[in-house]
Amino acid sequence: MNFVKRLSLALVFCAAGSANAALVDAPVASNAYITVNNLDWAWAFPLPAADGLDLSFQSQFGWRLPTAAELLNAPKATDFMFTGANVPLGGTDPLTGAYFAAANANLTGSAACATAYFSNSFSHCDWQDGNGQPFGPWAGLPGAHGFADQLVVRSVPEADTYAMLLAGLGLLGVIARRRKPARD
Repeated sequence: MNFVKRLSLALVFCAAGSANAALVDAPVASNAYITVNNLDWAWAFPLPAADGLDLSFQSQFGWRLPTAAELLNAPKATDFMFTGANVPLGGTDPLTGAYFAAANANLTGSAACATAYFSNSFSHCDWQDGNGQPFGPWAGLPGAHGFADQLVVRSVPEADTYAMLLAGLGLLGVIARRRKPARD
């Protein structure tokens, strides 16, 4: 099948599959993204960001578009496969309805797709458009097609940040306990 026919079929499939899409107003589930090189990476949209990616809700949790430098170290599509990922092989995420379209033999297990958290139009990721796949690389990288899939990132807090947060919460707890009036 030639490229134009494949692209036409993919667009028809996307249009048919997007009818039930709805933006999930919740933090991205931990099984819908991966952590690589001190960044959380979410496969967020089956097209470049300018075609409708919605960061309005998720930006409060630190999600943003990756910089050009970050994209140079972006994970491959196969890095999104792991046991317990939100999209089971050949199925859909029971929480969001996310699924993988345009799969090939490289998709061999559950994989993470977060599109439902970033789009009102789509609830799928196009496996063949991921980095390392036939129509990769990711949107924003040199050589990316006009239909390249989009990643988003956020910084992973350092362990020291978590320790300071826990210490601060503990201190607040001690202060609150000391301020409670004694009961008779």
